[in-house]
Amino acid sequence: MDFSNQSLPRENLTFEVVDDLVGAHARGRLTGAPQVRYAATDMCPLIELMMEASNGRTGPLLQTPWLDSITQLDLRTALASNQNIWLDEMRRCGFMRTTFDPRVEADDLQRNRFLIAARTAAEAAGLVKPVAQCLAAALREMESNIHEHSGAASTGILAFQARPSLFEFVVADCGAGVLATLREDEEFAELNDHGLAMHAALQENVSRYGRASGHGNGFRDLFLGLAHLNADLRFRSGDHALLISGPHPELKTARLAQKTPFKGFLAAVRCQPMLPRSATRH
Repeated sequence: MDFSNQSLPRENLTFEVVDDLVGAHARGRLTGAPQVRYAATDMCPLIELMMEASNGRTGPLLQTPWLDSITQLDLRTALASNQNIWLDEMRRCGFMRTTFDPRVEADDLQRNRFLIAARTAAEAAGLVKPVAQCLAAALREMESNIHEHSGAASTGILAFQARPSLFEFVVADCGAGVLATLREDEEFAELNDHGLAMHAALQENVSRYGRASGHGNGFRDLFLGLAHLNADLRFRSGDHALLISGPHPELKTARLAQKTPFKGFLAAVRCQPMLPRSATRH
C-alpha cells in the first residue's frame, strides 16, 4: 500500500478536475507536490487525462502523483503497457487500441470480441438489449471514423466500463481533429471555430466528403441508443468542449465551453437507465 496517499485528502477524478490538471500541465504549473489525491473511479475522465500531451499511446498524466496509486490500478497498468486489447476478469471494463482495422477481415475476431464484451457489459449495467446493441454499434462507427478521418489511426482508443445502473464509454484519438477534417470540404472551408465544427460534425450527413456523399452518420446510433436514457456526453476537439446532459439527450441542448486545446477528438458518454415514468435524472 502507498501510505503517502493516506496523508492527503482524496477526491474523485471528474472532468472538472481533468480540466484543471490539463490546464496546469499545459502551462508548466503541475510541478509541485500534490495537495490532494484523485481517485480515477470513472473511466472517461481517466482516458481524457491520459490523452494530454499523448505520444500516441499514453501521456504524462496517466501516472501523475495527483492520482492515487490504488484506484483502477489494473486498468492503468494495462493502459501503460503495450497491450492493444484488454478486458478485466469480469469483462465489465476494457479498452481496445485502434490498431485493428475495420477494413481488414483478419482483424474482425479481436474487434468483435471487444464489441461483444462492451454490449454484454452494458446489459449487465441495466440497459435493455436493443439499447446495448445500439451503443455497441455506435462504438463500431466511431472506431471506423478514427480510421477514416483522423489521419492517425494508430493513436486511437475505445474503452468502456459498467457498474450497476451505470455504463460509460469513450473513444479518442490524437489525430487531425474535427475542424481540420471538416475544412477539407469546400462547404466548411471558411470554418475556423472548433466548437462550431464539433456541433456540425455531430449532425447527420455532415463530413469532409460533403452532405450529399452518404457519409457523416457516425453518431446516429449513439443518439438513438441514448434516446431513452439519462446521459452525460462530452466531446473534445481543439480548444472547445461540447456538452450534453439530461434525459433524452439531443444535440439541440448542447453547450459549448472553451478549454485547454485537445489534440484530436474525444467522445465520452456516461449513461443510466431511467426509472419507469420518470423524466428526471437519478
